[in-house]
Amino acid sequence: MKVAKRFRRLPRTGYLLWITLFCLQICSTISTDRNEGIIRFEVSLGAPAFAQEETGEEEYRPLESTPEIGTQPLEGPLHPLLREELPIEGQPLEGTIDPATYKLGPGDLLAVYIMGEVEDQILARVGADGVLRLRTLGIFNAGGRYYSDVREEVLNSAKDRYRTNEIELSLVQLRNFKASVGGMVWAPGTYNLTATDRAVTLISRAGGFYNPLSPEEEEKEEEEKREEEKTLTPELPKYSARNLKLIHRDGSIDIVDMLLFLRAGLPEGNPYLEDGDFLLIPPLDTNKGVIGVYGAVNYEGVMEYREGDNLGRALLLAGDLTPDAIRDSVQITRFAGEKDEYFTFIVNLNDENALETPLCPDDRVFVRSKQDYHTRYQVEVRGEVMEPGFYPVGKMGSTVQEIIQRAGGFTPWASLKEATITRRLGKELLDPEYERLRKTSVADMRELEYDYYRTKTREIEGQISVDFEALFLRGDSTQNVQLRDGDLIEVPPITKSIRVIGQVNKPGIQDFEEGKDYKYYIERAGGYAWNARTGKARVIKGITGKWVKPTKTIIEAGDTIFIPEKPEVDYWKIFTDGLLVVTQLATLYIVINAASK
Repeated sequence: MKVAKRFRRLPRTGYLLWITLFCLQICSTISTDRNEGIIRFEVSLGAPAFAQEETGEEEYRPLESTPEIGTQPLEGPLHPLLREELPIEGQPLEGTIDPATYKLGPGDLLAVYIMGEVEDQILARVGADGVLRLRTLGIFNAGGRYYSDVREEVLNSAKDRYRTNEIELSLVQLRNFKASVGGMVWAPGTYNLTATDRAVTLISRAGGFYNPLSPEEEEKEEEEKREEEKTLTPELPKYSARNLKLIHRDGSIDIVDMLLFLRAGLPEGNPYLEDGDFLLIPPLDTNKGVIGVYGAVNYEGVMEYREGDNLGRALLLAGDLTPDAIRDSVQITRFAGEKDEYFTFIVNLNDENALETPLCPDDRVFVRSKQDYHTRYQVEVRGEVMEPGFYPVGKMGSTVQEIIQRAGGFTPWASLKEATITRRLGKELLDPEYERLRKTSVADMRELEYDYYRTKTREIEGQISVDFEALFLRGDSTQNVQLRDGDLIEVPPITKSIRVIGQVNKPGIQDFEEGKDYKYYIERAGGYAWNARTGKARVIKGITGKWVKPTKTIIEAGDTIFIPEKPEVDYWKIFTDGLLVVTQLATLYIVINAASK
């Protein structure tokens, strides 16, 4: 009662002050600054009434930034019961989500932003029942519906409740779901995916397409089959890449031509997956036929036939035409019946609707190419020339002198004596006799065949016989050979050393001295070793690689002197072999002597 009397005694202006203080929600916070030892007293007004709901709480707490490492809350005011921790980094997407084609499903996270005089944020996920429950706005059926339709419905509801035109619905986070894959994959099963994953992601998760053989065994078998059948095009795999079945939860089935995506990058060959989808990769059905595309295309060979195929799609799956393709005379060969009878007709790709020409099972498409279209004929020059590199030549080639002149000539350190020309392309490089002898054991070779085989193994493959010193120093025009596409000219620097290897005391490289014989270099190498086979010493010529006796040649720069090792002598074996022969002779003598008596 005393307190009431005191309030009555206050002036009327005091009443107004007290009423104002009680109407305000005073939030007092006392905090201590540990570094400075200062006590602070802060007074702040309560949150606006529109940002709160009647939850029985007198105090409003703004959204706190206290999530786990790697996540952060949605910015702005939000009721504590609706707080969501969102990834700092966004989900990997191919691009902006198209509201007209994206279907919402359980787990999609959406946010409604109300801006202007009244500000609010409403965050919710689509429930497992496909229902989107938004605080203050209502309940919406979202599962399986396009995002654009749900967005329009939510925005209309928000505009009826909030008097502002600045309202927006955002798809904050995409859902995760499960989809299954079966058939010709390495690991059939059910996998976790996101709403932006496509069919190829599911196949990749399952280990890829399945072939009965491992990739290494398959490649080996394919190589052997090409050798036997002399075919230039690989066979089809054991699985179907053009007739995949994408079975949805409602029972509808889409046929997927994944080869359109793998070879042409078309998205229709790699569709988005939906919740509960089942992707079936069937085995290849050869009864449906194939299509062969040959000639001036990037992927020459056969492909699985699919109903509705036309010429344009076949060329697309073959990697499209190459620049040298003749467009006005594409040949299509078609079987006339069940036997091997066929007929051929011509299609001009320059005509309108030519690419729409329908194809039938087992059709073959032939695209001819222009003769010598931008053929790149060139030779290469390496080593001691002023401008080494590649030089173009005509179809009939160019002479050695022309190419060296275009290369700026030789440097002062060029060794014309050791310069070589190697032919890397051409039928003359093939030697059927040598290939036959390679597959024959040495024991089965005749003496002449073995000599030929041994000589071929020492030969420098493709080397053209040209004497650069005779051509460029003495003007011998007979050495000015015609170069062809792929030829290689190598001009090494002058070699001023030789090598002594084998059974010498100090093998290695030595400086070359004009006019010295092989004995001089062996002495400089410390002489013969104790097990040197001196009678079999040989000189390996640096230019030709031939093995010659040291007494039959002149030592030149770049040569190699080789001293072989004496073979080990098994004296016991010699004794036993001799004893065996003597015994046999003695036995023969006794037999003959006994028979003569």
